[in-house]
Amino acid sequence: MAMVIVGVASWWLAGLAMQPIYQSYRQIQQFTADAAHELRTPLAATGATVESVLMVPQLDETEVRETLQTIQRQNLRLTTLVADLLLLARLDRQPIPMRHECCLDEIISDLVEEFAAMAIAAHVNLTSSIQVHQPLNIIGNSEQLYRLISNLIINAIQYTPKEGKITVVLDRSDHYAVIQVQDTGIGIPQTELGRIFDRFYRVNSDRSRSTGGSGLGLAIAQAIVQAHHGNLNVQSELGKGSTFTILLPFDTTTFEGVRSIYRFKWLSRRPRKFK
Repeated sequence: MAMVIVGVASWWLAGLAMQPIYQSYRQIQQFTADAAHELRTPLAATGATVESVLMVPQLDETEVRETLQTIQRQNLRLTTLVADLLLLARLDRQPIPMRHECCLDEIISDLVEEFAAMAIAAHVNLTSSIQVHQPLNIIGNSEQLYRLISNLIINAIQYTPKEGKITVVLDRSDHYAVIQVQDTGIGIPQTELGRIFDRFYRVNSDRSRSTGGSGLGLAIAQAIVQAHHGNLNVQSELGKGSTFTILLPFDTTTFEGVRSIYRFKWLSRRPRKFK
C-alpha cells in the first residue's frame, strides 16, 4: 500500500512539474505555426502575381509598373515581418543595451509631430500632454523607446474612428516615468485584454489585416518595456476607448524591489490632466 501511494504521488508530482514544460512546448508550436502562416501569406501573393504575369504574352508599361508595385508592397510586408521577428528574438535572447540618457519629452514631441500627417489622414486629433515642468530623462535605449511609443500611437490611430481623439500623456511619480496613450477608439472587450500582448494575436483579425498589422506590435511593445525593467498595462472599455500606461523606472537597479500592485493602482486612479 505504501509503495502504491508513493508511486501515485510521484506520478502526480511529476505531471505537475512537467506542466510548465508542456505549456512552453505548446507556445513554441503555436508561435511557429503563426509565424509560418504570416510569412506564407506575402510569399504566396508574390508568387501568384509573378505567375499571372508570366502567363501574359505581352505587357504594356502601365501593367508592368502596377505589377512591380504589387510585388514591392508584398516585399515590404515580408521585410517588416521578418524584422519584427528578429527584434523579438533578439529581445528574448539578450538584454537591450542601455546606452544613455533619453529625454522622454523630446521623444513624445517628435513622435506626435511625426504621426500628425497619419492622424490627419485618418481624421483623428493627435495631441500630447506634458505634465512635467522640466526635462524627464531615463537611462535607456532611445531607438527602442521610439519603437515602443510609436507602436501604441499607430494602434490608437488605426482603431480610433473619425473625429476621435488621441492624447499622449507624460507624467512622473517618485520612482517612475509614466507615459499614457489614451484614445477614444473602439475599445477592447474585457475577455480579450489578457491576450492582446500575445504574439500574432489579433482582437479583430479582419480589421488588423486591412491595416497591414501582423499582430506583433503590442508583443514588441511589451518586450521593450520589460527590457527596460518597466511595466505596460491597458485599461479599456468597449466602444469608449483604451488607455495604455507605461511605467519606466528611473533607477532600474531598485525597480524590482519597489514595484508593487498598490503603486500601479494608485497611479491609475490619479486624475488625468490635459492641456
